[in-house]
Amino acid sequence: MRDKREGVPRQLVGLEISWTDVEKLFDDVGLAPQIPGTASRTAVPLYYGGEQAGKATTTSWSPLLKKMLALGSVKTECAQLGTKLQMELTAEAVRHTVTATIVAMRFYNPARKTAVPV
Repeated sequence: MRDKREGVPRQLVGLEISWTDVEKLFDDVGLAPQIPGTASRTAVPLYYGGEQAGKATTTSWSPLLKKMLALGSVKTECAQLGTKLQMELTAEAVRHTVTATIVAMRFYNPARKTAVPV
């Protein structure tokens, strides 16, 4: 009841990682971009305005959407769709940041899935 009345401090959000940032990051260190073969369940920090706003809990490459996606837990004030966060990514054993945009949780929801026959 308290959460309903006062709101919750954190929200679960969907994140789309900027592939352009990932490519540039790996290009800067002289490597080809690394596409993870399996989902990474290592929590990595998410930053908003230079301060930690939460963490990405699961990160994976989507072969269907051709995008790098993640689930994250962030402060409620940073959880609006379209908010751009910075996410840590490691290349050559050095931590860097890439842009992660908050997107709708259903990463893929085709119209045919809910279509009604006429």
